[in-house]
This record gives sequence, structure tokens and C-alpha cells, in this order.
Amino acid sequence: MPNARLLLLLLLLCRPALAVNTERWEVKAPADFQRGKLQLLTLTSDTGIQPGYGVTRLGDFAKEVWSSTVTGDGTIWFGTGSPADVYAIGTNNQPAKIFQTEAVAVTALAADPHGSVFAATLSGGKIFKITPGAKQAGTEFCRLPAPYIWALVVDKDNALFAATGPDGKIYRITPDGRAEEWYDAEDANIVSLAFDPDGSLFAGSGDRGLLYRVTGKGKAVVLHEFAEDEVKSLVVSGGQLLVGVNKLKARRPRNASGRQAQAAEFEKLTQRLDRQFGAPPMEDDDRHARETPAAMRSGNALAGALYQRSANGRLDRLSGWEHESILHLTVDGAGRVLVAMAGQGRVYRVPDNQHWELLFDLDEQQAGTLAVRAGNLAFIGTGNVGAGYLVDAQLASNGEYTSEVHDAKFLTTWGNLLWQGTGEIPIATRSGNTALPDTTWSAWSDPLRAATAKVSSPNARFIQVRAQLSRAGNARLQSFTLYAQTQNQKPEVTAIEFGDKPHPAPEKSKADAIAAAAEAKPGATEAEDAIIGVAGALTAKPEETHPKQATTIKQIRWHASDKDGDALVYRLSYLAEGDDVWLPMSRNKQPLRKREYNWDTESVPDGWYRVKVVASDEEANPAGEALRDEKLSDPLRVNNRRPDVLQLAFDAASSTLTGRVHANLGLIRLLEFALDGGEWTIFAPLDGVLDDRDEAFALRLTLDPGPHTLAVRATDEDGNVGIEKTLLRRK
Repeated sequence: MPNARLLLLLLLLCRPALAVNTERWEVKAPADFQRGKLQLLTLTSDTGIQPGYGVTRLGDFAKEVWSSTVTGDGTIWFGTGSPADVYAIGTNNQPAKIFQTEAVAVTALAADPHGSVFAATLSGGKIFKITPGAKQAGTEFCRLPAPYIWALVVDKDNALFAATGPDGKIYRITPDGRAEEWYDAEDANIVSLAFDPDGSLFAGSGDRGLLYRVTGKGKAVVLHEFAEDEVKSLVVSGGQLLVGVNKLKARRPRNASGRQAQAAEFEKLTQRLDRQFGAPPMEDDDRHARETPAAMRSGNALAGALYQRSANGRLDRLSGWEHESILHLTVDGAGRVLVAMAGQGRVYRVPDNQHWELLFDLDEQQAGTLAVRAGNLAFIGTGNVGAGYLVDAQLASNGEYTSEVHDAKFLTTWGNLLWQGTGEIPIATRSGNTALPDTTWSAWSDPLRAATAKVSSPNARFIQVRAQLSRAGNARLQSFTLYAQTQNQKPEVTAIEFGDKPHPAPEKSKADAIAAAAEAKPGATEAEDAIIGVAGALTAKPEETHPKQATTIKQIRWHASDKDGDALVYRLSYLAEGDDVWLPMSRNKQPLRKREYNWDTESVPDGWYRVKVVASDEEANPAGEALRDEKLSDPLRVNNRRPDVLQLAFDAASSTLTGRVHANLGLIRLLEFALDGGEWTIFAPLDGVLDDRDEAFALRLTLDPGPHTLAVRATDEDGNVGIEKTLLRRK
């Protein structure tokens, strides 16, 4: 008995895993949570989701909010595109339009210590100045000989610096509006600027991924060449330079001077922008070659990365995003980097190289610009609907997380939902059978309040989870797991095939065949060739002229699949024509796991058979729940008998050998003779066509006087070969 118990235990341990083992859906990694919707929640890189900051949507102002800045009195300024206006948000938190331009977009804003705001516009190279208390809201401050102005920054002497394209130049503008070329880079676009605490100017290129330090007029060094293509945003904090870079989809070719000269392309873009946005035509001349900028915003960007450069020159990578690109960097009062992203409309906070926080996941596709007031993130401007958001200084009281719709693939019975975290987190579920929730879905269930609870939503294919987190309860959700069991799916056998498929050989013409036969049999006339049957043999297809070698092994292959991925086993059986009893094909009657089988028909009577393949998922499901499918093959011929060569007779007077060949099942496919032990020569039957199991032939021979041996060989379409030999004498 002990041995029996041991055997039973071993059998249980060796049972294959069951497909109906409970499935589970886990949401625990940051990427899992990001696929859902976060409302008033913050997602951290290591501790899950928790209550976040509230926002107030101020409204839609344009197609895009391009830029922002904050003056010393706490006023938030932002510039828009299409139309190109400048707005201000004072202490009352109400936005007001301050200045309206006739351009395409307000691409950059900067404030000086006196509270004046400079606004750069696209695409005429104009910079406007908005002075507090002035009678006119905004006046033209200067106009640069460059159509694109990508960044503005003010130095300690109140001089304004502008980064431009498409000639890659930096301009210095004095407080009275006089502009001078400060540095000419070998790039098409300089897109970012920031001042070092010692007064040196950092600049980032938009084409070659170069970070410059400009130390004086016409003087600069390259500090770093990034693997990425675009140095999009720069900000200095605590002696560290923070660099936001993007990888671009494509770099344009450069000319011999190092710049990308595409004047026609530039003019075409300008005309298109003017037509689309109603901007006036440009008045400047075309003395410089110009081209399309790297991207109007982010259409050319693939991925973004954040770097930190220390004073000693060391460069550290803080974070990276595969499918989002950086539009703007700034820093809050605690020195944490704030990152506005294109792609998903997200805003991140990066405290160090080990952690990041997703602060906002907005409905718009681009978070284009950020403004910090009193040390806190206070404003977000978006693109692809140019909306403005005011950010609350305090955490929201409650936040809500709604997961992505989970597809269980098939009708599913829901089990327990488990979650990990802190505080009380009410979690509800709903389910349905459409990929997008609609009125056919169930209502949200009553909240599950225990960390382990049974899901009450109806059985369905799709399910969604909603969690509510409160600041008062110090709630934090790190992960949740839903257990479920999907309905077993039936296997499917779709096709049964026998043997290898032949590869057709190129066909030969009748003339080629006769010429070949004449070469093999010199001196024979064309009439004799016709009797021998070379031309007649051409009625067979080339691939059938030489049948494959006979074998008793029938190669059987089949195609089968299982929708829910269960491992399948197979059973094969065969049925003789005219019979009604299926016989197992495998000698040991054990199921097969491969989708192929070599059937040895040596002991099977010749005849026509059908093969049946049965697929079962029995080894992946408990007894009573396994499903199966079966398919019958087309009729299969089993023919292992050699053809007979019969009634050989030789007429010495006419040197003609006559006879008959007979095949068991298949047609005769090849007739050959060999004289005196020589090479085999093809000949045709008496009627010239190989199309029957019985074929008569008359073979006229050219013989020298004396005895000869002759062998006749017949091959059927299954490759079976029959040979008969005879002795001839020519007088």
C-alpha cells in the first residue's frame, strides 16, 4: 500500500497545468496605471497612486498655448497660437487678453526685473514689449532678420537674448530695442536658452543635439553632443543645468556650410501658415537660405529624455520617456524638475534620478508650457486645443482612478479582487461585452471596501475597475489583482494534408523531347520514334513523368488551434472505403502531441481510406470540461502493390515486342525498356496516352542479329515499380 500511495502522489504531481486554473489581471507597474485615467491623482514611480493636485480649466484660448512666464508681482503671462495673443492671470486668477498680434503664434515670452514682458512671434521675427501702466498694451520692440524666434531670456543687465532659425543665430537686444548678432551657430535652429549663474549663456540646437556655452560675442564652445537630436528646453537650478532633449523621426540633409538650406521649403511653409492662420505676408527679403524648422511643435519628435549637467561637466540621465517628447522644463521651489510633455498631455515631476511622479494626465495631447508661482506649479498651457489650467496649491480632497478596459478574451466568471496600499479605498467594477463601455454594460457595482472581496459584476468578456482615494484617509493604491476563470474554448482542426507538395518542373516542348530521343537513339527515324512513343509520352505532365519513389509511409499533417491557448493532443483513426468501423492509427493508442504522423501502411490492405483527426484539450482541463473537434480527410489511396508486366511476345519478322501492363489501383505513369543491360529508355503505350490502369504497348526495336535481353519496367503513380525480363533473338 505505501508504494501505491507514493505512485498516486507522483501521478498527481505530474499532472499538466490546467487551462481553467484561475487567470489573473494585475495592475501594479506605473505603466499599468498609466493606461487608465487618473483624476486628481499623482502616480509615483515606486509607490503607486495617491491624491494629487486639483486644477481649474480656464477655458479654450486658441489652438495652442505656446509659452508662459511669471513677473515679479506673481502675474502669469501666456502666449497662444492661432490666434497669436498674450494673456495675463493676476491675483484674482482670471485670465485677461492683454495684447493681440497679427502673427501665427507667440512662440516665447520673457520678463525683465521691471515687470515688462517680451513676446516673440512667428513667423515675421517680431518681438513686442508689454510695459505695465503703459497707455498702449503692447508695442513692437524690435524685428530680427530671422522669421523664427524659439526662445527668449533676459540677462542681469536687462539685455534680451533671442534664439532663432532657420540660420541658427542668437541675437542680443539692448533695452532700447537695438539688435545685434551675438553668435552664429552651424545649426539651422537654436531652440533653447538659459543663463549660467556666472553670466554665460547656454544654448541648445534643434537639429544636431548640441549644447553650447556662449561666453561672449561670437565666442562659444560645445559642451556636449547628445545622442538625441533636439535640445528642446534648458533651465538652471542650484548650480545644475537641466536639459530636456528629444529624439527626432528624421534629420534633414545638411549642405556644405553645415546648415540645412531649403529656401523653397521655407517659403512653402510660410505661405501655408499664412493661409491657415491668416497672418500677413512677410516683408523681409530672401537674402538668407531658409528651411522648415525641426518641428512646428512636436510632430517630428519620437521620445524625450531629461539630463542634469553638474558644474564640473558631468552629465547624468535623470529620466526618459519612450513615446513622449519634452516641450518645456521648469523647476519648483523645492528644486524638483517639472516636465511638460507632448504625446499624452502629461506633466511629470522628477525629484532625482531614482524617482518620478506623474502629476497630471490631461485630455489634450500636449502639455506645452508650465509656470511656477510662489514656488509651486501654478499654470499649465496645452496644445491640440489650447487650454489653460490653474493648479491648486494644495492637494485635492479626493481623487479617482479608472482602469483601462480589461479584455479577458472570452466569457469570464469573476473571482476575488485584491488590492495593496494604505487607507480605505472603495473599489467598484463594471462589466460588459463591448470593447468600449456603453449602455449595455452593467452599472458600477457597490464599492468593495475590504482588501480582498468578491467581484459582483456579471460574467462578461470585458471589465473595468474604479478606485477612489481620499487625502483625509491618507489613501495610497500600490496594486490590485483580479482573479477570474474564462470559459473553455473548443479546439479547431482546419486542414489535413498528405505528403509533400511537388514542385512543378519547367515543361519541355515536343520538338525538344524528340531531339533528345534522337540523340539518345541515333539512326532512328521520326516514324520509329512515334512507335517507341517519345512523343506520346509527352502527354504526361513533366512532374508526373518520373513518379516519386514508392513508400509504404504516408505522411499526414494537420492544422489545429485553440482559441484560449490550451495545449492540444490528437488521436488519428482510419476508415476503409465501404466499411463503417474507424480503426485507431497509433499502435499504442496514446494521443499525439505533434501535428504530424507517419502512417506505415505496409500491413494495410490496398484501397481507399479516409483519415480522421480528433483534437482535444483534455490535458489542459479537468474531466467533464474538456472539448474536442474533429475533421475528416479527403479519400487517400493506399497502394503498395507493384504493377504487372504481362503477355510479352516478340515478332522477329517485324522486330516488335508487344505486351500489357496492369496496375493495382493507380494509373500507369511511366513505361521504360532497357536493351542488353543498357540505360532505361521511355516509351509510350499503344494508344499514345498514359491514362489507364491497363496499358497495351507495341515496341519496335532495332536489333543486331543474335540473342538479346530486354527488360520492361512499369511505374504507377504511387511509385510502385514492376519489371519483367525476356530473351529475344534476331535472325
